Amino acid sequence: MKKVFKIFVSLSLPLTVFSQSTKVQTAFRNIQDYESSKDVSSLMKAKEAIDLASANAETKDKAKTWVYRARIYYGLFKNDLLVAEKKVPATVANKNERLTQAYGNVSVTNYEEAGTSMQKAVSIDKDAAQNYAMEMGSLTMQMISDVGNLAIGKYSVKNYKEAMGYFETSYETAKMLGKKDTNELTNALVCAQHTKDTTKIIEYNRKAIKDKVATAYNYLNLFDAQLDRKDTVAAATTMRNGREKFPNDADLMNRETDYLMSTGKTQEALGNLEKVIAANPKNAKAYFAKGLAYYGMANPLDASKKRYLDKPKNFDELMTQAETAYTKATEADPKLSQAWANLGNVYNVWGNEQMKRCDDLVKQATKLKECEEKSADMNKKGIAAYEKAIELDPNDKSSMSYLKRLYLVTNQPEKAEKIKALLSK
Repeated sequence: MKKVFKIFVSLSLPLTVFSQSTKVQTAFRNIQDYESSKDVSSLMKAKEAIDLASANAETKDKAKTWVYRARIYYGLFKNDLLVAEKKVPATVANKNERLTQAYGNVSVTNYEEAGTSMQKAVSIDKDAAQNYAMEMGSLTMQMISDVGNLAIGKYSVKNYKEAMGYFETSYETAKMLGKKDTNELTNALVCAQHTKDTTKIIEYNRKAIKDKVATAYNYLNLFDAQLDRKDTVAAATTMRNGREKFPNDADLMNRETDYLMSTGKTQEALGNLEKVIAANPKNAKAYFAKGLAYYGMANPLDASKKRYLDKPKNFDELMTQAETAYTKATEADPKLSQAWANLGNVYNVWGNEQMKRCDDLVKQATKLKECEEKSADMNKKGIAAYEKAIELDPNDKSSMSYLKRLYLVTNQPEKAEKIKALLSK
């Protein structure tokens, strides 16, 4: 695909007229016949002649040979496209939709060969674009018009790798003509994400930044791709630049907060969140992230992130902060199912800790009733939160599992059985 774009650029360069061999002349006559009559036999004769000419010592180093070869191979591609369109099911009646499917399914081998041949012509004689202006100018315009159709077509059939190359070419071609079509670059990035091509993801995001068309998402996506590569130095630079460029973007700030929390810089992360909340007191995501931070401090994990450490002395205080943050998140966005689920987790874990305290009080025979009431209240609140989470997200198996346990703990076996049945599905 890069080859095709290069030839679009090189057409601004100037080919010397060479004497024509018999095979080149034969190819020329037959491609003319095909273009006027659409007789495929003429096209195949032209191909046979030009293949011989491009391999023959007398003609293989002549620009005209490759100009005609480009024209012939583009004719082969258009014929392939016609065949592909005829194979589209008759149930697809819309003409544009039929064409999109044809572009999606057609082989691009002959299209790419046409581009390579034009590039060869220019490499032989830098004045090719001037000396063969009619052939190369017309052909170039036709090939450029195909790029967008190929990109959309390949994307429509989930051929993301080929679509990515054509979207990129479409962007670069438009830029060469003085227009920055950010949609094409965004589409190329989407294709790179589909193919999990981290190299291209980084390249396209950097291109958007360099061309001054980047959004906050480009910085965010580049940051994550660099972290995937374990390039924390580059990721930190990207995040810093992104925050400077888009200081009020909540998604960038939230992602920076997540990263700070994951690297143990919790207080710095909370400082970020307070700024977000101050700017927008109804930012559910910021409250949710704040809840995560406090819950994480209340329930610290070891280095492996698989085993919980001892609860801190200010466990109740931290869990109260987490409860408040998640509650505010549900108030700001009542449909944020994960906030309800995490609120349920707060009550579930807090209730377990409360129950342990009750067990200790049995031995002391003091304040047991008050302790048990607190534990029961936690279970009740946990059930309500989990039920809301499942109502919003019926596929939340984690919340279902915890809810089943709480139903059993609170002596509601019938409800527990219903949850068990849902989980078994």
